[in-house]
Amino acid sequence: MPHVRDILSRFRPAGAPGPGRAAVPADRRAELESEAGPVLMLLDDQAAECAEIITAAHCDAEEIIRQARSQADSIISAARQRAAARTAELVQQAVSAARTEAEAITAGGTGEAAAIRERARQRLPALADRALNLVHGLGEPGSPP
Repeated sequence: MPHVRDILSRFRPAGAPGPGRAAVPADRRAELESEAGPVLMLLDDQAAECAEIITAAHCDAEEIIRQARSQADSIISAARQRAAARTAELVQQAVSAARTEAEAITAGGTGEAAAIRERARQRLPALADRALNLVHGLGEPGSPP
C-alpha cells in the first residue's frame, strides 16, 4: 500500500500551464535505494567480518569449554584420590581404635579370669574338706544316702 506522501506527491505542480514537460511522479523508493545503496554495500563487508568474528568466537568458546572440562576432570580425579586416601586413613584409625579396645577388653578379661582362679584356689581347700566330710558321712550308720 503506497504511503500518503507518495500519493500526494503525484499532484504537485509540474510547471507552468500550457505546453511543456510532462510531469512524472517522484519515485521515493528508487531515490532511497540510490542514496542508501552504496552505504549498505559498504556494510556487506562489515557483515562478513562480523560473521568471521562470530565464528572465531564460537571456536574460542568451544576451546575454553574443552579446557574447562579437562580441568574439571582432573579436579574430580584428584578429589577422588584424596577421598580414597582419607577413607583409608579413617579405616586405619577405626581398626586401630578397635584393636586398642579389643586389647583393653582382653586385658580386663584376663584380669577377671585371674581373679576367678585366685578365688577358686582360695575356696578349693574348704570345698574339698566339705566334700570329704560328706563322703565320710555316707559311710556312717544313720547318715542319709
